[in-house]
Amino acid sequence: MDKTSLTQGVIFGLREDTNMTDQEYANLTTLFYMAYAVAQFPFTWIMQRFPIGKALSVFVILWGACVMCLGACNNYAQLAAVRVLVGAFEAVVIPGFVILTSAWYLRKEQTFRQCLYYSQNQVWGIVASVAVYFMARAVANSGGIAGWRVIQFFMGGLTILCGIFDLLLIGTPDEVWWLKKDDKAIAKARIVTNATGGAEVASWRWDQVKECFTDPQYYFSVLFNFLVMVPNGAYITFNTLLMRSMGFDPFEVILYSMPSQAIAIFFVLVPGLCVQYYPKTRFPWALFVTALATASFLFVGLTPADTPKWTKWGVYIFALPFATAMFLIWPLMSINVAGRTKKTWLTASALVAYSAGNILGSQIFRDPPRYVRGLIGVSIAMILYMVLFVVWWWYYVRENRRRDRVVAEMGLTPEEEEAERRKAGEQDMTDVQVGGGVGSG
Repeated sequence: MDKTSLTQGVIFGLREDTNMTDQEYANLTTLFYMAYAVAQFPFTWIMQRFPIGKALSVFVILWGACVMCLGACNNYAQLAAVRVLVGAFEAVVIPGFVILTSAWYLRKEQTFRQCLYYSQNQVWGIVASVAVYFMARAVANSGGIAGWRVIQFFMGGLTILCGIFDLLLIGTPDEVWWLKKDDKAIAKARIVTNATGGAEVASWRWDQVKECFTDPQYYFSVLFNFLVMVPNGAYITFNTLLMRSMGFDPFEVILYSMPSQAIAIFFVLVPGLCVQYYPKTRFPWALFVTALATASFLFVGLTPADTPKWTKWGVYIFALPFATAMFLIWPLMSINVAGRTKKTWLTASALVAYSAGNILGSQIFRDPPRYVRGLIGVSIAMILYMVLFVVWWWYYVRENRRRDRVVAEMGLTPEEEEAERRKAGEQDMTDVQVGGGVGSG
């Protein structure tokens, strides 16, 4: 939710109170993701060397504290410095939860679980929007502290509270206090057949890093994360300004953003559930929702300026489901990639690309108030990653057929194949060493 605190704050006086230019406002997102990228490798190394639940929780608390500090800033320089810290501390959240998910759930269960996590962005986004609406109304009526400052204090405090709960509750089966010894053994044994490694503290293995650079999955993941974050960076930075350009006032922008969040929840959970029971639907769903969102962005960008605002809004609320592709494809980094170090390196590399995409997205909206060129730019990025989906899907189909042929030639029974997978998981072997085989295709 903290990502929306900036874009919500900008319609409640953030730029005016801090004397920021339009370019400086866009730069706040750029600085965030530059810090996010730089922090990936050192912080993910820390999470591999220390208990992941505790390390992740501490970073979340520090992240929330920095968001609260944004509310105390008075100029661009202060905002820029704090945004760098926010980006650095938030850098571990996605890789941390990807790894934790792989430590608890079977491969077939992970996509829906991760979609469930990510849908909370929108669930709590709706809750936060309601809270922000009433807080901003109260501030406007009372003439007290600026609305944008209240938003930062609220979002940051909520993040700190989440971090405290995380500190008490989350971790690997070995780390958590609320499982008995026997239950921990059962939880660990349950996921050994994933053959993708756990989330335990482990030594760094450079041979697994080297293997990344010979694995097509590495390049698919990096390129996808770059392209999919172009619309993301644009949306989280300019969504409210784009709605303002349609003719909505600041309070209407908050209220009328909620339907798009509800639609996004549907388009995250339904495809995620389908993929759990019908794994081969992953890429078709990703292609469908991306095409829907692309059409929405293009419609808003290419329709005449005098098009009624409700017509634009009615189409624009279908733009946010572009994020569904992220949530369907991200789990592949934990489902199909084995080896603790390999998984960590691939995830960190992908998130550096994620940061670069967000930086580009935040900088291409330079033609206010309608941002036509920016909307066309994000649409081109989405078309490119739809092409990538087709190639990636073909690769997995080919690899699955190759794996099935090898298993048939070896004459392994299902029980023997499962025993081999358990052995691979216990020995921190990579997916290439196991013999390939992927979970979606």
